Amino acid sequence: MYSSLILYASIAMLAAGLGTLAWFDFKTGYLPDSLQLTLTIAALAVLALGSPIGVTWTGAAWGAAINGCTFWSLRWIMTRVKGREAMGFGDVKLVAVGGLWIGPWALPYVMALSGLLTLIAVSVSALISRKPTWQGEIPLGPGLAVGIFAAYISAVAGVGGIVGPTQYGTFERFWP
Repeated sequence: MYSSLILYASIAMLAAGLGTLAWFDFKTGYLPDSLQLTLTIAALAVLALGSPIGVTWTGAAWGAAINGCTFWSLRWIMTRVKGREAMGFGDVKLVAVGGLWIGPWALPYVMALSGLLTLIAVSVSALISRKPTWQGEIPLGPGLAVGIFAAYISAVAGVGGIVGPTQYGTFERFWP
């Protein structure tokens, strides 16, 4: 019963936090630090109680560091290539916070899903309105939020490889 409570509470907290951040980013192009801090504290509370998807303190720390550094590097490279800011720092922080919830292994899934969903949303919007709908930057936060949430739910559902390598992703299957 206790583990079920943690599971449902963690899903509700993550959904509410990511949903609010996605809405703010879509409406304003800004991911507020106060909301990201709230989601960070919630992640730490879930870790303290025992992550329902098996993320450890070490995995969470690595997740935040690797995810944040990866997106900071992408931001730095794209800013140099474009000659102007290419990605907001809020996106970098959001991915780092996501790393606390899901660890470092889910980053490729989050990146692929968030990019794909963002492109689909912009394309559908342009098709419906029959004109380019975005002038300037496209908010990535909503796509990242959906990607992080989808990775968490996939891990809850038992999809292998989301939180860490499965037995088929390691050398253990080759050696007894």
